[in-house]
Amino acid sequence: MRHDNEQCPLDSSERLIPVSDRQLQRNCGAARIGFKCLDGKTALSDCFASAPLKWFFPRSSEDVKEAVVANVSGGIAGADQLELQINSGAATNVSITSQAAEKIYCALDTPARIRTKIRVGEHARFEWLPQETIVFDGARLDRSLEVEICPGATVLLAEIVVLGRAASNDQFKSGHLLDRWSINSEGSPVWRDAFEIDNSGAVGMSASMAGHSVFATFVYAGPDAPKQLDALREFASQVGGMSGATSFRGILLARFLASEAGRFKAGFARMIGELRSRLLGRTAQAPRVWYC
Repeated sequence: MRHDNEQCPLDSSERLIPVSDRQLQRNCGAARIGFKCLDGKTALSDCFASAPLKWFFPRSSEDVKEAVVANVSGGIAGADQLELQINSGAATNVSITSQAAEKIYCALDTPARIRTKIRVGEHARFEWLPQETIVFDGARLDRSLEVEICPGATVLLAEIVVLGRAASNDQFKSGHLLDRWSINSEGSPVWRDAFEIDNSGAVGMSASMAGHSVFATFVYAGPDAPKQLDALREFASQVGGMSGATSFRGILLARFLASEAGRFKAGFARMIGELRSRLLGRTAQAPRVWYC
């Protein structure tokens, strides 16, 4: 007879529990933040975060409220769920980025899910500039970004996705990525976009992305958007890799393809700096945490 407090090594009659049958620990975090204009200055009106998400607020000499969201778990695995809600009220001046690159690790079966919802009030100036998302081989990710823009607001959005890690010889050969964007203005759809790579598509990525492993999206919405198209094309052409830009329904859209993540991010950061200065009147550089 064996008692619970006795040490008993595994023998041939015992079997390991299959990984698929185990109750694996998963992250299910949420973060919410809100801003309002108080006496002509932007102030925090709401702030909440549950692990593994946290908010940080760097000091700024500019008249802009900066917030940095961090995932303190060190990365995202299969079946993790994160939700982010941002409300930038009327006449606010807000900049939000992330503390570091987000790493999406190999998943067993269930994809990780990330939901980001943003509302930008009337005549607000807002930017969403997270650092790059790195998708490892075998990762499964379902991600969406939903943005509601009120009249008179100016909004700058940009995201970078890196497939694999070239420095570690990690190539994205299998996995699943579904990345969706949704932008509304005054309750009406302005732009819908979905990019998807499935198990077979990842292997054949060279056909769908011309052999590139880095892609990025830049969006600017504002009353002067159509007039800024030539400037956007000029800046985009200096980033490196392949790029294209267009204007429609009051927004500017640019897409990028590149092969080397570090070099591309450096060029993309220079472009972001020039454009946030030109379009939002801010310092001509990317958010400071990008350089840390």
